[in-house]
Amino acid sequence: MKFIKNYANTKGAEMLQEAGITVNGSNPWDIHIHNDNFFLRLLFYGTVALGESYVDGWWDVEKLDQFVYKLLDAKLVDHKSYTLQHPIAKILNKLRFLSPLFFNKQNKTQASKDVKYHYNIGNDLFEAMLDKRMNYSCAYWKNAKNLDEAQEAKLDMICKKLKLEPGMSVLEIGCGWGGFAKYAIEKYGVRVRGITLSENQRDYALKYCKGLNFQADIIDYREIQGQYDRVVSIEMIEHVGPKNYQEYFQVIDRCLKKEGLCLIQFDGKSESLHWNDVWIEKYIFPNTVTPSPKQITTAIENLFFIVDWEDFTKDYHTTMMEWDKNIDKNWETLKKNYDERFYRMWKFYLLYCPATALAKSQHLWQVVFQKTDSQQDYYRVDV
Repeated sequence: MKFIKNYANTKGAEMLQEAGITVNGSNPWDIHIHNDNFFLRLLFYGTVALGESYVDGWWDVEKLDQFVYKLLDAKLVDHKSYTLQHPIAKILNKLRFLSPLFFNKQNKTQASKDVKYHYNIGNDLFEAMLDKRMNYSCAYWKNAKNLDEAQEAKLDMICKKLKLEPGMSVLEIGCGWGGFAKYAIEKYGVRVRGITLSENQRDYALKYCKGLNFQADIIDYREIQGQYDRVVSIEMIEHVGPKNYQEYFQVIDRCLKKEGLCLIQFDGKSESLHWNDVWIEKYIFPNTVTPSPKQITTAIENLFFIVDWEDFTKDYHTTMMEWDKNIDKNWETLKKNYDERFYRMWKFYLLYCPATALAKSQHLWQVVFQKTDSQQDYYRVDV
């Protein structure tokens, strides 16, 4: 075991050097190791051990996002399997990637459990982290000076791309805490029906939109009935899963009027995978998958045309860095309900994900769809 440990320490330090990272160095991205079993743990368990050992307090780094970016940029983390590029770690992670190919990990029962796991954590955490409208999705920073402005710009851009008009009916698949619904109703005079699987979100959204033309229901997207002028889904398709993409768009097709429009905002990847980052899936978003353009276009075949596709990946990094700042700013209050391990777990999530955007291993897209039999012309909106 001593030989293996020495090998792990030597090889691990060499791999980090390839990325420009020095163990116990002076740069903000240099790792400071507190447990001498750190590299041994990484050798056997790959990137999941990177996050777990951070939560356990085995290491620290001043700029976690820069540290992860350097790992990704140097190709030390496999973009396809999310494991460290070491033979042992890759072999031990192989079996995990077979499961999603044979099982529907986002069926109705599991989807409900997964949503509750994350979104029912506690509204106090999200109130401290998010903007005043409680938008838990990437903001649009083109002309914004702060998070509130950037989120409002995103909401307005969505409304304009959907060409909302007073009196229109809008279905929001994954309505969150009601941020989009309230903005669209107040600014554009529409009616919104939101669906979610989180009781916390449903109850909060109903209170937040009280007195407005808003309805919120606890229902799986596969069970939606009725027809609507517009459909919007903001960073919800990540919970759908590759085995269900086609059914997801069939539901939208069924619920969208002939001349209607649909907009989806989502985290995506340039290549088609059936799994997510190991650590993120285990501790933050169980059974989520970020779709590729190919997976989307295959799922919409004979149902929709794509009339607009916009990438604002750089804003994904900015948004999550702002969320991280807000958590730090409000931690004195939050720590009454959340312990130090939760804090480190949440920090790793908030700083690991934006690094994937910087490295372009993760993207942020907004896509507008129109039915294949629609007779309406669509002209792109400049914001």
